[in-house]
Amino acid sequence: MKVLRVLVNLFITAILCTPPLSVKAQTVHITSPDGGMDAYQKVRKQVYDTAQIAVYYDLKFLKDSIKTTDYTKAKTVLQISDKYTKYGDYYQLMLDSLDIFFNENKKNKRNRQAVDTWYGAIERIKYYTVSITDLSTNRTRVQIYDDIYNWDYTFEPKIEWQLETGDTVINTISCKKASCSYAGRNYVAWYADSIPLPYGPYVFSGLPGLIIDIRDTKNNWIFTYGGMEKAHQHRDMYLYKKEFWGKLKEVSREDALTSCRNDTENYDNLAIEHYKVKTNVNGKWVPVVADRPRRPSNMLELEW
Repeated sequence: MKVLRVLVNLFITAILCTPPLSVKAQTVHITSPDGGMDAYQKVRKQVYDTAQIAVYYDLKFLKDSIKTTDYTKAKTVLQISDKYTKYGDYYQLMLDSLDIFFNENKKNKRNRQAVDTWYGAIERIKYYTVSITDLSTNRTRVQIYDDIYNWDYTFEPKIEWQLETGDTVINTISCKKASCSYAGRNYVAWYADSIPLPYGPYVFSGLPGLIIDIRDTKNNWIFTYGGMEKAHQHRDMYLYKKEFWGKLKEVSREDALTSCRNDTENYDNLAIEHYKVKTNVNGKWVPVVADRPRRPSNMLELEW
């Protein structure tokens, strides 16, 4: 996975810089068992519990708040046990399970159907954050990949809900209205008190029923219920040991989110510096000046 990401980053950086570049990065040892570009890496995980229930949410979000119709869409899953909830990208779970399958023996690595499924999963991963909440303490541990670094931090989310007047029906489910503010955004949530699970996607929990729909008032981040079932696959509730799309750095929440914002907004310049990109000027290869304009950032957390 990391090999693919590095190669994509190099390709993007090369396009950004003209005339033609000499891209000099760290040497990557490609160990793909199928002879292709991608390596099936071993999944090192810390298992917290076994999920009893899986709740699916369709997530869509704007990477650029100005481009109000350009949504990135992801399929996510909330895993629930008596002690924990875990939230992350559904296709990340699928990818992990396939990586584990491939590393069991050489025969599995030649399973054409599994290989095709692996490629399909990696293309569909859009939400590069995974989190686990301890229900006894409300402490939430988050691991996040921001295109350059991988962060690991723990905090206690504090959300004060306001139960509002109003009701509606979403996907035949009767819902009641609530609102809250979190990390610089205001949210409206619709929850079903007929489903007595006080949980929702990511850190949004504490209502007297399962959250069916929650979105910020500017429709930048939208989570919509996509179904629920007794967990029968991908039941392990885990976070990663040492690596999640690269080496994890354990830091404070403030440091992690500050770096995520900077790495996103300043990615073009950081990539030029990281990969030591050069360009040919009068027959000589010289470093490219890292003076690209900053990109927009529209993280879920605007404040921390």
